[in-house]
Amino acid sequence: MRTYYEILGVSPDASQKEIKAAYRKLAKKYHPDTSPQSEEITKKFQEISEAYSVLSDKEKRRQYNYMGHSAYKNSYHSTHTSAASHAKDGHCGACSEGRQEEDEGPPEKSIRIAVWLDLEETLHPVRKTAIYTERIPCPHCQGEQANIPSTECPDCHGTGRKVQYQTQWGHTTSTKTFCSRCKGTGKVPAQRCPQCNGLGYVEKTWTFHVRLPGGTYEREFFFLEDVLENETDFINIHREKDPSRLYVVIILLKEKEGYHRQGFHLYTDLDIDFPTLVLGGTIPIPTIEGTLLYDLPPGMQNQKLRLINRGLIRPNKMGGRGDQYVRLHIQIPQNLSDLQKSTLEAFRNAMNVHS
Repeated sequence: MRTYYEILGVSPDASQKEIKAAYRKLAKKYHPDTSPQSEEITKKFQEISEAYSVLSDKEKRRQYNYMGHSAYKNSYHSTHTSAASHAKDGHCGACSEGRQEEDEGPPEKSIRIAVWLDLEETLHPVRKTAIYTERIPCPHCQGEQANIPSTECPDCHGTGRKVQYQTQWGHTTSTKTFCSRCKGTGKVPAQRCPQCNGLGYVEKTWTFHVRLPGGTYEREFFFLEDVLENETDFINIHREKDPSRLYVVIILLKEKEGYHRQGFHLYTDLDIDFPTLVLGGTIPIPTIEGTLLYDLPPGMQNQKLRLINRGLIRPNKMGGRGDQYVRLHIQIPQNLSDLQKSTLEAFRNAMNVHS
C-alpha cells in the first residue's frame, strides 16, 4: 500500500510549498475532465485528492505521521470517503484553497482522557494532572471468576426474581423484581474472589502529569505521548497490548464566576457610578488576563463595551480570539450622607436651570 507521500511523489520531509506544487501538477494531469469516461483516471484523481487533503493540513499531517498510513486510513475512513466524493464530482482541493474547514476531532476509536482548564489557563503553557481509570483482569483470580462453578442463588432460590409484598389499606399486593444478588441469573459463584468480589476484574487508576502548550481551546486534543511527562510505563504496557489503540488528552473548560461564555466570546457585567458615566474616567475591567484599565469617554451612551481579542482562543483554522463584551450598569448609591444629598440636589437644580 502506497503512502500519501509516494502518491504525490514527494519526500516525507517535503515543505507545504512542494506538496502543493506536486498536487497541482498531478491534479492537472489526472483531472476527470481530461478523460470523463475513464474510471482509471477518476480513481487516480480521487487518490491524489485524498493524499493532498491530509498532507496539506498541518494537524492532519502530524496525526498521519504519528499513526502511520494503515491506522490513519482506518480511523478516518468516513472523512476520506467524503473527500473522494468531492473529487468524483469534479471538485478540486486546490480550487477551494483558503476555505476554512472545521478542525478534525479525535480519532473515532481513541481513548479520551479529559483535562479541565480554567479560562485563563488556555492562554499560557500549563502543567496539569490527568486521571484515567481502566478495568484490568483481577490479579488474584486472573479474571477467571466467571469459570468458578455456580450454585443456586439463596435469595431467589434460582428463579432470578424476588417477590416483594406491600400492604396498604388492609390489602396486600405482590410484585416480582429482578434479584439484585444474582442479577436475574438465578445462580451465584460457589465462592467469590476476595479481591474482585466475583467480578473478574479490578479497576486501576493512572495519574498523569501533562504539559499543555499555550493557546489551547475547548475540545482541542493532543496525543498522550506528545504531552506526557511521567508514567511512561502506561504507554509501554498499552502499546504492547494493542499497538493500534490511541490515547488522547482532550481539553474541557471550567466555568468562571462573573463570566458567561457564548462560543468564543465572553460576557461580563460591571457597575459604574453615574458621575464617571457622565464625566468619563479610567475604569478597571476584569479580564481573563488580569485587570485592564479602560478610558471611558465622557457622556457614555452605549451601555456595552467591546474588548477586541479578550475572549477565548479560537481553533487553529479560525485563528485569533473571541471578544469580551462588558455590560455597564449604573450604580445607585445607598445611605447618602447629608453632604452627598445636598450636592446631588444642587446638581439637579443646576440641570433644571439650564434645561
